[in-house]
Amino acid sequence: MINPLDVFRGLRAIARVTRDPNRLDEIFVLADLSEKSPSLEEAIERFREDPVLGEAFSRKPRLGPIDQDALGELPEGTLGREYHEFMAARGLRHEDLKLVENGDERDMDWIRNHLRETHDLWHVVTGFDTDLPGELGLQAFYCAQVKGPLPVLILSIGLLNTFLMAMDDLDSRMAAISHGYQLGKKTGPLFGLDFRANFERPLADLRRELNLPVDAPKAVAQALAA
Repeated sequence: MINPLDVFRGLRAIARVTRDPNRLDEIFVLADLSEKSPSLEEAIERFREDPVLGEAFSRKPRLGPIDQDALGELPEGTLGREYHEFMAARGLRHEDLKLVENGDERDMDWIRNHLRETHDLWHVVTGFDTDLPGELGLQAFYCAQVKGPLPVLILSIGLLNTFLMAMDDLDSRMAAISHGYQLGKKTGPLFGLDFRANFERPLADLRRELNLPVDAPKAVAQALAA
């Protein structure tokens, strides 16, 4: 049975994010509500049955606590150093993430924590920035790789925001969405990747392994400028 309060919270969050896509607090509300969607259960079953993604459920890799500043001491070009610089340039802190910590991590909790704590690393690896076209491009990448309800909802809200408030930015947003979806289709899975174990690796090597452009930010910029 649909909870009327959930309907109200969801509609309010959609309205607020449509007006201001930077309302991360409301994005988390939508993320929480999306966990009640039957399509998410279907997505989890697809994950378990997939020969590659399903293996991640036995490992359940977590990023865990990170000394973000210490990552800045790693050699230039490594994943950890690039993550540090990405976060520092945007005033972001890993420890500010809203996670579920209940001591008995269910599959649903692990998925939510894994995706939330690695979200900015997906930005780093794929080359998408944190501006609105970049966020929409990354959500399209999620759609191609994860096929959960939340990326579809966020993309829908982003397009509604475009229609109501930013038609002048239509070309760059649609280019980012198209690039993100096609990139996600041909790239190795980022879901279940043990990012922590790869912090000391050159980011270029990891991108090659995943079939991503070595200079991913440049590839994104070229796609948006085309």
